[in-house]
Amino acid sequence: MNDTTETLITDALHHRAERTPPPGPVLAALHRPRRARKPMLVALTAAGTVAAAAALVVATVPGSTVGQAPPAQQLSTTAEPTPVPVADVPTRALDYRPAVMLDGYAERGRVIGPWGTSRLYAPGATDPGSPLVRFGVLTSIAGDVGPKVENAPVGDRTTVGGAPAAWFGDNLYWNVAPGRVLSIGLENVTGVDVRAEVRRIADSVTADTASMRIPFSLNEYPYVEVTGSSATDWAIAGTSDVDNVRYAVELLRTAEAPANSTPTTVDGKPAHYSADGFGLLAVQLAPNLQVRVKPSEYDPGKGPVPPGLETEHASVEVLTAVAAALAVDINPDVAWIGTR
Repeated sequence: MNDTTETLITDALHHRAERTPPPGPVLAALHRPRRARKPMLVALTAAGTVAAAAALVVATVPGSTVGQAPPAQQLSTTAEPTPVPVADVPTRALDYRPAVMLDGYAERGRVIGPWGTSRLYAPGATDPGSPLVRFGVLTSIAGDVGPKVENAPVGDRTTVGGAPAAWFGDNLYWNVAPGRVLSIGLENVTGVDVRAEVRRIADSVTADTASMRIPFSLNEYPYVEVTGSSATDWAIAGTSDVDNVRYAVELLRTAEAPANSTPTTVDGKPAHYSADGFGLLAVQLAPNLQVRVKPSEYDPGKGPVPPGLETEHASVEVLTAVAAALAVDINPDVAWIGTR
């Protein structure tokens, strides 16, 4: 994300944070006594109805011989997790999409944030410094960004499809509808007239009735990044806040336990906990799908450190409670990767 876009979003989020309501039902669930709290680590799939509960076991690995590195511990399941109806998978509406794109560019990433969504188009990987086109749909902060568009310097004002628009650097923003501000920017793209290409893409934007299934959710304002080169080569990671602590969440296609970890369980599912760093918990959801949770960032401006935490280090009990509150889609929505 370039500096101009990041500044607009950050300023709007700070303004929005001042109006944020108290934490919702997830926090209440975490605060309930363990015996009274209904297990909430739900393995979500995009098809099927409720099936019989899967039997889960932790596999043991034989010890290594002298002179050999010890084999990685494996977390395995004997069956797929219990599926749930499609209606129970959280989704986010995409609302709009560009109908034209730079030659050779395909959709390689989607970002779901508390501010809205972004779609990333690139010729290949979306690694830092690589060329890409970022198309954003700002929703919750539209009320903060929209007036900035309308009140931009006269020389930066324009229109897109008759809607008020403005240039912020080489990024184009426009108030497409009440509660919706769209943006387009080119990052690390060379050899083209940047503003001309941004304008061409903006003029092609059309409504999109599609929704995206959210890979994991912990509260009503998750931040999730899905990137990849194809539907079989993807990475999913993000953050979510609980009790004033930001937790990093990652979905991995693996059954390997973290280094220096010990076995445990989360609502009956095999898991491993490592006390290294700030603490890490890995829960095996399917034979080759694992979710990992660890503390990411603590904001001292939001309140005191919750019980069970020392600075940012989390015990197995704390991370188990966080993991148990996660809703995870075990069939991630990635079919769109590599398409136009």
